[in-house]
Amino acid sequence: MPRLGRRAGSGGAAKRSHRVATREAFRVLRSNLLVAISDLANPVVVVTSAFAREGKTATAANLAESIAATGPRVVLADMDLRNPDCHRVLGLPNEFGVSDVLLDRRPLEECLQYVELPETESGRPAGMYFLPTGRQIANPTELLATTRTARLLETLSSQADIVLLDTPPVLPVADTLVVGRFAAGAVLVIEARRTPAPSARRAKDALTRNQTRLLGVVLNKFQPKYAGYGFGDGLGYGTAYGYGYGYGSGGAKEGNGTGGDGVGR
Repeated sequence: MPRLGRRAGSGGAAKRSHRVATREAFRVLRSNLLVAISDLANPVVVVTSAFAREGKTATAANLAESIAATGPRVVLADMDLRNPDCHRVLGLPNEFGVSDVLLDRRPLEECLQYVELPETESGRPAGMYFLPTGRQIANPTELLATTRTARLLETLSSQADIVLLDTPPVLPVADTLVVGRFAAGAVLVIEARRTPAPSARRAKDALTRNQTRLLGVVLNKFQPKYAGYGFGDGLGYGTAYGYGYGYGSGGAKEGNGTGGDGVGR
């Protein structure tokens, strides 16, 4: 999604342009991601970043809503048991969720929340399911590494066309690498002009060494005037253009830029 600067006297137009560009960017991201997983039996996709506050949660939430609006059954699960934020982005409670299911405190059915979305252009109602983290625990890595996580994701994927997981950043903690073993692959979110290129490469390498397939890279808060900023040698970015997404070989909630490596916080 592009990040637009402010201009005197054009605040309303700039906001409208930003919303339109953001929606279009997520449509492209949605389309490319669905193609990337179309031949995979396991429709579970991790959305992560190198560090915190790069836009992974907003990207996951917007992507889930964008996909659900076209008809597929979507589950968005917040697997960031250390610093949950998905429920705040969606404006939903976080009373029971992943931790409660994994610890057998609550059945999955009691933790899933239905999110009603605006009607599609054709007038068809749309919605998705959201699974929050639930109560925070002291040892998230150990809990996520158990076979209970695999069973939870198998259950979700058997009832949905795609399951998106908002997971912790890759570099500070091992949680995402643990969860990534149960997923079809990962989308890596990095923030333009903020995430150091070596850190982005380290995050990518950590995922691939973990045998987590890199489905794509989202370049967040992209501004076309900084198109020269990139990770061309290490992450496979193509030239950024259009709305701020570029392709390599391989209304959103708050979050402002998209780049792509196969798919486009």
